[in-house]
Amino acid sequence: MKSEISATLNGATLTFDAQTGGITKLSYPGPGAMIETTPDKAGLLDLAYPVSDFQPLRLASRFSKGASFDVQDDRVTVRYERLGGSRSVFEQPGAVAATVTLEAATDGKSIVMSCTVENHSDVTVRQVIFPDLMGLIPFEGPDQTEFRTASFVSKPFRELVPDEGRLSQQFCMNPSCGMAEYKSGGMFSEMWVRWMNVGGLRGGLSLFHKAWGWDPIVPVRLHLDPNEPKLRLLCTHLLTIEPGGKWESGEFVLTPHANGWAKGIEPYAEYARSHLNKEFPMPKHVREGLGFRTIWMSKGFPKDPQDTVWKFEDLPALAEDSLRHGIAEMVMWSYTEGFKLPIPKPSSNLGTEQDLVNGIKRARELGVNVAPFISVLQAGHDTGAKYGLTIPTEGGWPQHPEAIPPFQAPYISLYQSAGVDTNNELWQKEVLESCLHYVNIGIPSLSWDQYWTEPNMNIIRIMSKVRAEAKKADPESTFSTEELWNMEIDADYIDYTWNWGGFRNCQAFTSVFPSPRISCIVTAAPDVVKMAFLDNLYLNVMPRKTESVNGSDWIYNYPAMSEALKECAALRSQFLEYFTEGRFIGDNLLSESCPNAHVAAYIRPNKALLLLLNRAGKRSVEFKCNLAPWIDSKDGKYIVKGFDSNGKQTQTRHIESASWTDEVSSMEPLGIALFEISSDGNR
Repeated sequence: MKSEISATLNGATLTFDAQTGGITKLSYPGPGAMIETTPDKAGLLDLAYPVSDFQPLRLASRFSKGASFDVQDDRVTVRYERLGGSRSVFEQPGAVAATVTLEAATDGKSIVMSCTVENHSDVTVRQVIFPDLMGLIPFEGPDQTEFRTASFVSKPFRELVPDEGRLSQQFCMNPSCGMAEYKSGGMFSEMWVRWMNVGGLRGGLSLFHKAWGWDPIVPVRLHLDPNEPKLRLLCTHLLTIEPGGKWESGEFVLTPHANGWAKGIEPYAEYARSHLNKEFPMPKHVREGLGFRTIWMSKGFPKDPQDTVWKFEDLPALAEDSLRHGIAEMVMWSYTEGFKLPIPKPSSNLGTEQDLVNGIKRARELGVNVAPFISVLQAGHDTGAKYGLTIPTEGGWPQHPEAIPPFQAPYISLYQSAGVDTNNELWQKEVLESCLHYVNIGIPSLSWDQYWTEPNMNIIRIMSKVRAEAKKADPESTFSTEELWNMEIDADYIDYTWNWGGFRNCQAFTSVFPSPRISCIVTAAPDVVKMAFLDNLYLNVMPRKTESVNGSDWIYNYPAMSEALKECAALRSQFLEYFTEGRFIGDNLLSESCPNAHVAAYIRPNKALLLLLNRAGKRSVEFKCNLAPWIDSKDGKYIVKGFDSNGKQTQTRHIESASWTDEVSSMEPLGIALFEISSDGNR
């Protein structure tokens, strides 16, 4: 009797244990073996089966015997007439049957995994783990084998290692558990979207669920084995399968790949773009711009003689300061009282409503668009009753630099609030009328606080009406939001995000989604400016006066940040086609990691732009690239043009092979080097 069953699907070799059906090995040219484990730790499918005498009972492939296989050229089917349990003593009448199919995808790259579970027993199944990938090894080394999502990168073979300092108070959650859980959704969730990758620059394994929008979210868990450096990746379906019931997983797309994550994400990118349908084109200045600026008009207590930070008459000068730094968009906070509808008139200490209109008009004439930030999803003490709300007398959103703490001081009642039900017809009417009033008086751009997208689509429907009128008034008007829970839906409606948070490694998101542009707050740090520039993030510049609020100072009062903005704005303009038309692939041109550097690349047909930021002291920086997967060259030769931080060309060289090693000598701290690479036939 065979102990193993092997199959090759789209270049990936899978080995199954012949008895349990678990995957004991998965390998692919480039990264080599990525899963390697023993039959008792081989995964495929796992269920929660809480019998009355032992509610933690599991049914799983690894506990089963007698799995049957149907192996075809393009498909493997594993069937279980009866899934085995983690404790045979609790065996039940009837059985839970399952069928798992792994099929070569028509893209020639991926494996489509699906599962059906049929409950023929008297016990309710309470959870399904599928796919259940056990035995992932650190095939790029423990420091370079990364877990990457659209919004973050982690090093699970390091970060999940036992640590007594992280000891949980729950007795079973000791440091040896090595667990983490992530959910997709929006920017208030961990993953943003349903794609993930395990691997490094030599290759890896991408996985995504073919689901979108309001389809159920499947949380992802990582478990690091406490006894050996092997990782388990679990997709956790929270559900019930009643006795006599049947469940189908839908399709999960597994893409083994050589080279970095940007190769593995290609099937997901195709899937995502088939669902994206942006309502209005992204405004040109947002698409091409380096970032935007947030100005905090007041501290929120207008009767205080020291409340005013900026007046509406300052908007033109702020626009000029912004333009000098390559910024053509401003978002205006704290210009009126929030959490009220209709939106109140502006605070009198800042000027009249006509002063606001005039200031925005003059800024736009100078070349800077201004978008007021509105907070209408919460209602406060003055207006909550008309929506049937009871406003709490604690919590809320008060803030002031003299309060202790400055944010949410418990003794300040201003901005205590409750969320409005967006089905409320009065609320809908007042939001629509308030926003259309802004459009009608010459303020067509808006930034929305707490974009609470729901299946009822109320906010989207309201703002679609507003934006249709705004686009008539100004085709370049913008709509930005604090995106929360459903990026797959919101991406069709938002030009850029206004979310709290600085630089984050969301290269995978930027690679796939043409919009929204993801915001990155910077108050002073030039390194944040430059990393965001390399990664095509949309900078949110908020310089701050001492003992005041963010967005209260001139950019020019921060010389290091000011120079970084000017440098990056000039470079973006010089190489704009790569940022607006190119495909972003992060550091994937590299064949080896480049320590103490931030690296990014953009590819166009037959050419690419590589950007290198030195994140250490003055030094020579060496890097190694593999150009072949990214730039077509009939003869395997390339031309490289080098540029310094000022955009001045420093070299032209001919590369005789796709394996390219180079060095930038005497790079200054935070210096940028750029390389434009083309196939030799395009010179």
